[in-house]
Amino acid sequence: MCATHLGIHHETHRSPTQVKQSFQEPPIQKTHWGYGIAIQFVRSAVPRFHRMEETSGSHSIPNRDVPMIIVSNHQNGLMDPLINTTITANHQIHWLTRADIFKKPLIRKLLFGFNQMPIFRLRDRLSGAKERNQRIFEICVERLGIGATIGLFPEGNHRTMKTLRPLKRGVADMVALSIRQNSKMKGLTVLPVGVDYEQYDAFQRRLSYRVGTAVPFEDLYDAQRDQFDYVAFLKRIEVALKNLVVDVQPEERYNLLIPFVRALRTTELPLDAFHEAQSRIQQFSDIPTEAWKTIEKAFEDLNQTKILESARPEDLSLDQASRRKSSWHTWLLAPLALLGGIPSLPLAWFIQKECEKRIKDPAFMSTFKMTSGMFLFPLFWWLQSVVAAVIAGAANDGWSWTAFFGWYAFNLAGSRIAGYWYGLFLDWKGMRQAQKVWSNPEARTVWTHYVQAIRHAASIQS
Repeated sequence: MCATHLGIHHETHRSPTQVKQSFQEPPIQKTHWGYGIAIQFVRSAVPRFHRMEETSGSHSIPNRDVPMIIVSNHQNGLMDPLINTTITANHQIHWLTRADIFKKPLIRKLLFGFNQMPIFRLRDRLSGAKERNQRIFEICVERLGIGATIGLFPEGNHRTMKTLRPLKRGVADMVALSIRQNSKMKGLTVLPVGVDYEQYDAFQRRLSYRVGTAVPFEDLYDAQRDQFDYVAFLKRIEVALKNLVVDVQPEERYNLLIPFVRALRTTELPLDAFHEAQSRIQQFSDIPTEAWKTIEKAFEDLNQTKILESARPEDLSLDQASRRKSSWHTWLLAPLALLGGIPSLPLAWFIQKECEKRIKDPAFMSTFKMTSGMFLFPLFWWLQSVVAAVIAGAANDGWSWTAFFGWYAFNLAGSRIAGYWYGLFLDWKGMRQAQKVWSNPEARTVWTHYVQAIRHAASIQS
């Protein structure tokens, strides 16, 4: 469910009849029952996999009758659209997906049911790709016209870095086309969403999302000249997203800076504190050339002492006083978590091993684990419940509905408790690892020197 960039210009417009025979057109729909079923699994699975603790701006999401385009940063493969569908659960989001997976009729029908639409990549050099994409954009506009929600990633593709890359023109083309084809579409909402991961691929690591205010565009369209200021609109989206995401710049210094950024623990910060952290990060762009040598030396010492192999920056924090603390009830919950999690453990182990074997790109690891689990765990629990019902009913008629539903409910609650406890355990484990680093004089000195080197360099005006 990954939206792909297209630089479609309205001047290339072709009528639907010119291209409709070239490919199977998606239907004009606002909702579909298939999506309605699938979203229930997604809404259950996302907060089970990630720890969604600090979120903000949900009140900015309009009601389901308002046409909307969601624009979001794109760091974590298919997980990003899944999170967006969870955030805006009352809206069925329509996504653009690469066209080659729509070839088989059954798959195409299934994807249409999930509100997916094909997008033809120009790099595939397919004849008529531009015209087909123009028609897909027209279908998007028709769906918006009946109150649908379109999801786009204006960066164009994903990358597992805490940066915001230059935005592509596709979203501006879609807004301009919407205004030209439907004057009522000036009521369209363009909503920015920032997603921030503590660790992209790991279970029960923190995730936060921030929903911004709608990006205005009405004043950028000159009806008399039929002109839309694409550059100004993309700049507004860029500013809106940069207010919601972690954007580490300069990008060529990313590896030197990211341990410091991770130690800020942005996924745990309320909005005001997040903006304070952002202001620190933005100062990196002003670091003078000569100051980078000091940072490079501090980073080299960090690697030589292998501190980052001993503890995560999030657990170390910038100083001892701000270290993450372990919750007092971590070990009180351990027996209950163990009891509730044991029935699910074999499948969890299997999914982890399959992920390690099949998935090499970190940007798709969490997607594989979560999507596999959201379908396999209910089936696994159902099979266990059947066995429990047969065993419990053996003395009577060979079946016990009480045992069946009781065991299934036990797994639902028990797995949730086990997952919650595992997050607490990760905090406790990280706290212990960080404590060892801070207790080691050499390691403490090296980490402190690295933090101070960046703080001092960022405070110097170039």
